[in-house]
Amino acid sequence: MLFGVALLFLGAVAANPVIPREDGSSTPTPTPTISSSTPISAPSDACATSSTSSQWLSVCDTTIFWPTSTNYYYGPTTGPEASAVSCNAEWVEFDGRATGLESLGATSTSTIYSTYTTSTGACNTQIWGEGWDDPHTGPVTTLCDGIPRALGPREYSTTYWPGTGPCSSFIATETTTTLVYRSPSPTPSCSLNTEECIPIWQTYTSLRDAYYASITTATPGDTNSPIAPGSCPSTKRNYTEQDPCTNCHFLPGTATLFYWPVTTTNGDLCLQNGSTVPATATGEGPNTAIVNGNTFVSPSIYVSFTSIYARSNRRAHPGGSCGGEYEDVIISVDPKAVSSYRSHVNAKYPTIGTAYPFEYDEFQPHEVGNYTMSLIPWEKYQGASQCPFRGGNKCTMIRDDYMPWMGIPEGVMTQIDPRWTECDREWYIPPVSMVPLVGDLESLPTGAAEARVPTPTPAVPESGVAVPTPEATLW
Repeated sequence: MLFGVALLFLGAVAANPVIPREDGSSTPTPTPTISSSTPISAPSDACATSSTSSQWLSVCDTTIFWPTSTNYYYGPTTGPEASAVSCNAEWVEFDGRATGLESLGATSTSTIYSTYTTSTGACNTQIWGEGWDDPHTGPVTTLCDGIPRALGPREYSTTYWPGTGPCSSFIATETTTTLVYRSPSPTPSCSLNTEECIPIWQTYTSLRDAYYASITTATPGDTNSPIAPGSCPSTKRNYTEQDPCTNCHFLPGTATLFYWPVTTTNGDLCLQNGSTVPATATGEGPNTAIVNGNTFVSPSIYVSFTSIYARSNRRAHPGGSCGGEYEDVIISVDPKAVSSYRSHVNAKYPTIGTAYPFEYDEFQPHEVGNYTMSLIPWEKYQGASQCPFRGGNKCTMIRDDYMPWMGIPEGVMTQIDPRWTECDREWYIPPVSMVPLVGDLESLPTGAAEARVPTPTPAVPESGVAVPTPEATLW
């Protein structure tokens, strides 16, 4: 049985032209009196009458495909599955007819006005540390390597929005205009669920494959072509892995590396030929330090993560988790096993940088004019995390913001989770802030400092940790 089309508009119904059914009966089709909306154009005389023939509707001087539900029973019409099959057929008919009517164009517009509060002037501010693309207004020097260096600590930049000047607020009006289309009537009152739709989708897929195997060219509106049950919920594919831990990578949060400082004396910045001096002893045996209740023992260095977890390496679809998710955790590492990567990019498809030995003497402070700062060599600085590498290194000067990419040695992450034995260590490499373990720290008996999972507080320097006065050098 074909249903007639009702032309639905916003407003009151004023007249009732009819669209004949195939069985000779008629369905009222309201013609609107438009109010609170602006018509694109009034319905033409051609849209006031229509007729149906097979699965086609002639209306508005054109013919559109007009599917009938009885042609789209994707399953049995009797028995326990019949109600879902019939319901889906009603929705296939409705969706197909709605698409055809929409092709005739909109009949009017519906306009909605809403108010909201907005502002002008410096109502909001954002402050961030000076980055590679920010101007540097402070003093700059050039040493023997010929590279400009920003003296002193990193500056801060401020932005204001919506703009500068006094802040003022006012009420603005937003206009939203929606196109109104003809719609078939009535809308099906039944509903479908995913479980009921599984056999319906299977039947549709089989019919579709058979249809396309039987033709060389598809004809628009071919009544033998099955229409997809678009209103029938479909199950999502299951992309879970049997064991994500066999193909995983780490995703660390902010990382801090605590290290025992090494001093270089009587050397040249460009020749890199200074002599190294080990850290000052804090007592008998290995050096020890207490930072926020955490005991650090030399020669091990320690890496603190604000958070860290591991995920599957699969890119096309969401992968599973490997192990737990941890916050404020610390691992101890052999200082000679750590690598410093240059020109690395963390991403879904990462660019793996080049690994170099981690040299702790490059972090020692030096007196440059009236400032005390580290003198990071240019090739190391431009390859670190604070300089974007994608498309070529972007930095043009050395600032006091060096954060090297730290390559995690093999095996140490099992201190956090024993399941992390096969995770990729180069996919996502953490940039690290460097904190020297120096100053008047408490001397403790020798003992291995153990990583706690999780530690109650983040490992950050205590107020007693201070940078020592640098020795005189030739740099």
